[in-house]
Amino acid sequence: MSALQTALSLSRAAGEPSIEARPPSRPILPVLLGVLTAVSVGVGVGLGYEQYVLVGVLAVALGLLSFLVQRGLLYVLVLVPFGESLGLGSMTVGRLMAVLCVVVLLARFLTGRLPVPAFRPVTWLPAAAYVLLVVASGLWATDHGGWLFAIGQVLLALAFFAAFALLIDHPRQVGGLLRVYVVGALLAAGVGFLQSLTDARAVGLQGDANIYALYQVAALPAALALARTTTGARRACWLVVTVPILASVLFSQSRGALLALVATATFLALLDRRRRLLVPLVAGVGLLATVVVPLLDDRYSVERVSADRASGRIDIWYTAWHAFLEQPWTGIGAGNYVPQSIERLTTEPGVELIKSHLLTGQGIEVHNIYLEALAERGVFGLLTLAVLLVCTLGCLLVVAHRTRSLLVQALAPMLVAYCVASFFLSVSNSKLLWMLVGLAAALLVHVQTPSPASRPEPVVRSIR
Repeated sequence: MSALQTALSLSRAAGEPSIEARPPSRPILPVLLGVLTAVSVGVGVGLGYEQYVLVGVLAVALGLLSFLVQRGLLYVLVLVPFGESLGLGSMTVGRLMAVLCVVVLLARFLTGRLPVPAFRPVTWLPAAAYVLLVVASGLWATDHGGWLFAIGQVLLALAFFAAFALLIDHPRQVGGLLRVYVVGALLAAGVGFLQSLTDARAVGLQGDANIYALYQVAALPAALALARTTTGARRACWLVVTVPILASVLFSQSRGALLALVATATFLALLDRRRRLLVPLVAGVGLLATVVVPLLDDRYSVERVSADRASGRIDIWYTAWHAFLEQPWTGIGAGNYVPQSIERLTTEPGVELIKSHLLTGQGIEVHNIYLEALAERGVFGLLTLAVLLVCTLGCLLVVAHRTRSLLVQALAPMLVAYCVASFFLSVSNSKLLWMLVGLAAALLVHVQTPSPASRPEPVVRSIR
């Protein structure tokens, strides 16, 4: 008798079911989930909630894809900035993806597929201080609805931060993320071009020309880095992509984005050791910003800026500054400028904004993240924001130096584009910002100081 037959005989004698007699396993749980999903979809359609059913099915599909595909969630998240205004009612794409981030990260953690590294304090302490001050400002905020809205924005930002901080485990992953981001910017450029044919300004799928232009400017360093690390047809393709993206910035007619473009190009030139490629780029961008664009559109002229009060920003900043002076140490509370803005703009002496559409809504943002931090969270609000931005920029530069990667090096100029454009925007919860903060935290953990024998990425010496 063979050993296998002996084992089977012993198992039968012990009263255990044999391998041959064991019934095949049935996937009961997947079947039940499938039936439950089908019933839910049928009930939703029957009640007339087809749109919500579609969003729910899309969310489930993206969630399964993100859970099953390693780091698949990140490739979806980098596209979110290009469609922030899309959604159903209050459920925007950004909010949906933030919830999806939490669900996927929690599922991975509970199944043991999400290791949590020991992050460096310089990457998480500034973010923690920023968030804690926003939360604490509710103690002195007069409008708790505005404060709760600010808390919601912070939670969305933290979801994006956590996804990139926890799902990145090697600098090589940055290349794939940049490719997806640039492709998203290219598609957004096409949308902006179509809008410019009928509307005055290109706004993309964000619903705001200035935010749209910010994300387009941030894509240029990524496209240039991809071009410098490839050769032949791929290199030519990445270079060609920069043309429509740059044009989309002009189609937006965003003055803040134009300044961000000049600052980003200058920063790129400072990072380039050879000064062969990017110094001409800075000169070209500077000429475009100071001479060509004002000649083509008087929106950029000094007279136009003075006449429309920088689209009302001068008066908004004036009232926000006075709000800071009233409570310089604590501010008026996170999210509390918007509820007070109309009253301040209509009663503050010296305001020249009269009969403007800005005075007819529910309120208006400060349109400057730095002044907003001062007005709503006081001196320490600006300090925590500045420390967060400076530490993130420093970490990205350190990681770029250690990895000697041109792709990783592109992250710092993307942050510079955000910092400059945010002088004219209230986007402290920007998906781009918190993705970069998360990347800085993850990359600093997973890189080592390069040895003298290590070699950087191959790079084409010149682009002609």
